[in-house]
Amino acid sequence: GSLLLAFVGNSSPPLFAPARASHARTAFVGAPAQRSVSAHSGLRGARERGRGRGPGRMVGASEPTEAQRAELRAKVGETCEQAAAAIGNADVLLLCTGAGFSADSGLAVYADVARIKPYADLGLRYHDICQPSWLHDKPELFWGFWGQCFNDYRNTAPHEGYEMVDRWADRRFRSSPVAAAIRERMLQMRLPSAQLGQPPAVAEQVGGAEASGFSSLAAPVGPYEVEDVPGGFFAFTSNVDAHHFDWFRACEIRECHGNTELYQCGAERPCSTQIWRAPEN
Repeated sequence: GSLLLAFVGNSSPPLFAPARASHARTAFVGAPAQRSVSAHSGLRGARERGRGRGPGRMVGASEPTEAQRAELRAKVGETCEQAAAAIGNADVLLLCTGAGFSADSGLAVYADVARIKPYADLGLRYHDICQPSWLHDKPELFWGFWGQCFNDYRNTAPHEGYEMVDRWADRRFRSSPVAAAIRERMLQMRLPSAQLGQPPAVAEQVGGAEASGFSSLAAPVGPYEVEDVPGGFFAFTSNVDAHHFDWFRACEIRECHGNTELYQCGAERPCSTQIWRAPEN
């Protein structure tokens, strides 16, 4: 069989241009098949009601230069046809997304999200702010930054590319013979369902507990359980907006940085290994 890797990040051109994107075997009609409830499905309604090009107040969203725009427009037909052929010939689709995928929804990328005057006056950049110690040392800065991100991610609807990929997955990768074989193999491996699609492996967290003096802490308890296993489609993302959960199944998603919907104790000596979900309202 064949595996198609689709990378979408800061340096990638927009994957979902409006021109001839419905060509070849990637043209699908009709509504997507009914999905099982995802881990964050309750958020979609609010985002649908606020659908648009982002929250407006988010500054610095990256955009291509005029020269890049011209090149993208000139090659959009050729690029879409190449992508359609690759998807049509693949048995498995692994979607790898970065900040550029969020930018298409109108959200700022990592380089820009903290580039505003209050942080500049303090000499802080994005990586400086992303330190758990701020929660203890200066909680107003911590919650000011992450609260802004949280609200923007919640109030911004995912762009139409998510739905397009979801249709591709339904049509070609979730119910195929290859998908059935992958699913059967994963079930045979008897992986704990709560670990599939989750942030850092529970085994890694527990393995380091004894050496850190936290062996008395209970095993980590996730905010939800993943009850299914993926087939021929999987998404790996560094984005923290949780937008993948609006369209893809929870078992199909791996977030290497987690997301702003999930919280845990950030103390040097954590009080708990529990992970909490932010309230939906």
